[in-house]
Amino acid sequence: MEQYIVSSNSALELKLVRKAGDINDPKLSFYPDMTYQVFGNMEKIFGYKDLVVKMYYTACTLKLYIGIDYSSKVEPEKFDVHPDDIMEKLKEYVSPEFITNLDVFEKCLENESSFTPYGNLLNKFALDAGEGEAQYEVYAIEDENASFNEYFNQLQTFVLWYIDAANFIDFDDSKWKVFIMYELFKNDNGDQCYTPVGYCTIYEYYAYPDKVRPRISQVLILPPFQRKGLCAKLLNSVYKHYATKSNVIDITVESPNDEFQLVRDFVDATNFNLLEKFNKESLKSMRHKEMVEEFKNRYKINPKQLRRVLEIVLLKYTNRFDAEDYEKYKKFVKARLNWPLKRKPTKLMLAMPAGEADKILKAEAADKLDEIDIEYKELEQFYDKVIKRLETNCSV
Repeated sequence: MEQYIVSSNSALELKLVRKAGDINDPKLSFYPDMTYQVFGNMEKIFGYKDLVVKMYYTACTLKLYIGIDYSSKVEPEKFDVHPDDIMEKLKEYVSPEFITNLDVFEKCLENESSFTPYGNLLNKFALDAGEGEAQYEVYAIEDENASFNEYFNQLQTFVLWYIDAANFIDFDDSKWKVFIMYELFKNDNGDQCYTPVGYCTIYEYYAYPDKVRPRISQVLILPPFQRKGLCAKLLNSVYKHYATKSNVIDITVESPNDEFQLVRDFVDATNFNLLEKFNKESLKSMRHKEMVEEFKNRYKINPKQLRRVLEIVLLKYTNRFDAEDYEKYKKFVKARLNWPLKRKPTKLMLAMPAGEADKILKAEAADKLDEIDIEYKELEQFYDKVIKRLETNCSV
């Protein structure tokens, strides 16, 4: 039966369709990183040979076509086992209005230019994508309606394939805010069209007495648009939006993975270098109070991330060939790493004979030094990735 078992990651074919010719263009297909939330932990589909599960979206309005192609499938009468019901598994996550007829789907492309983005225009910019300049716009949606909810429910199906343990947001809770980035393009008739590049969801936590703490929940740039610096642009647009709001204390991130943390560090370190009060010599002399205050107020950066950015920028300007300069920097970072490891004598230690408690604390401190050295080396390697990007990208 092995010939009837396929990887759901390779069987699922995704596509954003701008024109009829895109439907059969294999260069526009992209594939999921994970499918376990729909097809189980083994990420396998049983019962089909040469299986292709097509999930094609119209590029603007996100009308969804689902088609299942295969050369043969298991015969229940012969093998006494049924093939997986793929459509039933997908129905739990997609809009019930999906299309199964390719001609009907192609007809939907005629109305794509009528789509206009929801929300308020927050930012616009252009990037040279190698094949000419591409135009992008970012919109903030704070007052959603039924039409937007339906549209976004289509868009957020992509998180199933690219964000581990992802959940759809609940629009019954008004504290959810959405930011969507679009790429602008012209269709065959020369009409202006908008296709979603990616999005960011924010949950605005209440902070006593009348403030909020926005927390970035999910950030996704769709595979056709990745590796272009667009995630950094989206994140900076979010900063720009909240920077003007007096009731915002600071912005946090929910469980960032390494890839997003790298983008976040790059954006924050770039912005720090662009401060009006930025001064490299003052920074190296640890006279950074005014810079930190300006950075915190302008970008609503939380204290933990602010300290991290300070360490990255300091490393960028530290001469690692100067033993004294380098050692000074390492002590600065290790002092922060040691904060959660510090331990005060317990009541039991205080009852010990003179000197015994000190011996225990010194022995523990020696072990902690080894832990801190390991953690520091890993951290410096990560910071170097950020610095490398800072040296090759001058703006966000």
